Amino acid sequence: MSGRAAIVTGASHGAGRAIAHALAKAGARVVLTGPDAEAGRAAASAIEAEGGEALFVAADQARDDDWAKAVESAEARFGRLDVLAVCPAATAAVPTAGLSLADFRAANDTNLKGPFLGLKHGVAAMRRGGRGGSVIFVASVAGRVGLNHRLAETGAMAGVRLLAKAAALELGPEGIRVNTIQPGLADADDTPLGRPVAPADVAQAAVYLASDRSIFMTGADIVVDGGWTIR
Repeated sequence: MSGRAAIVTGASHGAGRAIAHALAKAGARVVLTGPDAEAGRAAASAIEAEGGEALFVAADQARDDDWAKAVESAEARFGRLDVLAVCPAATAAVPTAGLSLADFRAANDTNLKGPFLGLKHGVAAMRRGGRGGSVIFVASVAGRVGLNHRLAETGAMAGVRLLAKAAALELGPEGIRVNTIQPGLADADDTPLGRPVAPADVAQAAVYLASDRSIFMTGADIVVDGGWTIR
């Protein structure tokens, strides 16, 4: 991963922050994005304190112009873009009758439109570099199984899963791989492995998909749920 450049969204907290840190430890230079500027700058500073290269860009991943800004920042600072890790935000459990159209749209803006916009802008940068690249969508097991009271999240995450597969078919000939990570629920401790998923678990899968160790993987789903969905 040495010398490569990555963008990680949702990098102010949780899995996104863990992914950014893990990629930096593997040698990548990282642009962190997210809406929480204070936490995002702190995450970037922590990476730099350990000898890595990092930059925080305040951005809403549902906004086209914010994606353009993040990609431009990566190319201006590091001269390239090799890895894109998009971390949508899960939604709260809400019964269908209580789910407003505004909340449904907001969930889809972040969890489905955001990955589409990231793909659009990120792939353009990878094409300019001419070296291929790795796109990683961090979705959820909500894209594999129905979850009670999580209508908006389940629909969006299922969309992300197939968005990745369609993109993988299109972009494979250019050496751009597109895969998903599907973490378990953070509050699901009734797994065969006896605990819920941790951000570090997701981060290790992301480093694998970003690196050449997964060079022949595209359109794949890595389920990181401790066996929760096989029950």
